[in-house]
Amino acid sequence: MHHYVLKSIQRQKSRSFLVILVNCILVILLNLYFSLIGSYQAQLQDLAANTAIKCTITNSDGSRDKAISISSDTIRALQASKYIRDLDCSVTMRAGTGKFASEDWEQHLDLAVRAVNKEGSEVFSDELDLEYIKGWDETLFIGEERVCLLKKSDMEKMGYACGDEITLTIYYFHYDDKEYQIDLRELEPIQLKIVGQIDDSNPLTSQNYPNVLLPFQVAWDLVEENHADFTADEVSFYVKDPLALNAFKQEMREAGLVEITEGYGRPSFKGTALYVQDGIFITMAGRLKTAIRILTAFLFPMGILVFVVGYVISHLLANGRVKEFALFRSLGVRAPRAVWAFWCEQLVLVFVGNAFGCLMALLMVHQGLREILLVCGAAFGGYMLGTTVALLLLAKEKPLELLASE
Repeated sequence: MHHYVLKSIQRQKSRSFLVILVNCILVILLNLYFSLIGSYQAQLQDLAANTAIKCTITNSDGSRDKAISISSDTIRALQASKYIRDLDCSVTMRAGTGKFASEDWEQHLDLAVRAVNKEGSEVFSDELDLEYIKGWDETLFIGEERVCLLKKSDMEKMGYACGDEITLTIYYFHYDDKEYQIDLRELEPIQLKIVGQIDDSNPLTSQNYPNVLLPFQVAWDLVEENHADFTADEVSFYVKDPLALNAFKQEMREAGLVEITEGYGRPSFKGTALYVQDGIFITMAGRLKTAIRILTAFLFPMGILVFVVGYVISHLLANGRVKEFALFRSLGVRAPRAVWAFWCEQLVLVFVGNAFGCLMALLMVHQGLREILLVCGAAFGGYMLGTTVALLLLAKEKPLELLASE
């Protein structure tokens, strides 16, 4: 059988070349098509990887993103979320050294306290220089050990050194939405170990530095130990995967964060709204997704086109060789075996055409070998399916009918 197939290919040189050429072109065009889809998908992935979508918790109308009341339940939901990264939480307090009577608070609250959950918090300026004693570093801010950092000038003034213990009486800010005012409320004195200092030697850059830095969890624990409701006053973070933006927003809604409603309602301190800086990403990603949807919508028609090409060319070639097929049948060769000979001939030609197409695609298309081979396999399968249908229809005809049609 294989001798007949090879001889037939040699006899039908022009037709064989046509089949090889058509399949080669089909493979190249399909690889270009899928390469274009892959290019848009790669651009979308690059856009997501290089776009930082920042989110900030604000009050309901978006007028305040600092000095607001963000509940501990909201913070826990953010800490547990798999859709966010670089969570930046902070809370501002006031403090005085030692213990003192509540009525004397105005004379003693001379220290600005800032509790943060990371050294690189955005509440600090870039010039902030922190120095730690041996065995301590910036990881202390993610812990819950009762330690602190003091301004260098404050330590010199109060006679403290790194490694000493200091007692602070801390007051936290309470945000009253009913009266729309802020007041201070006292907490029990707390003893902290000084494990580092804030370098404030440059008066131009250190004016707004806090006097005391605490781990965020220490402030949280201290407030709850005093049977009060802990709230943060500034929270921001970034979306981990911009392509999962819809799932992220749904989770934020379930956590109780709503969209900003500008100009609606009375002023509020409650941090219940989320400002997501995603406008540019949504616009650019939307265009890429639209292009991908349009191209992928033609995948099914492209498959049908490959099938039709295989069917039409095989049908035309078979019609030009009906005498040969009728002779097979007249000599007693059963229809399936006659079809098999013709099918094998097409199989060899299609395989050769696909091989040349693959080689051309490797040179012309920016795709990996695996992707090119998958496309070639799809083109091969679609074309051979059309060939099979054309030859099966030919096999149904009787020898005399075939001669009459010729």
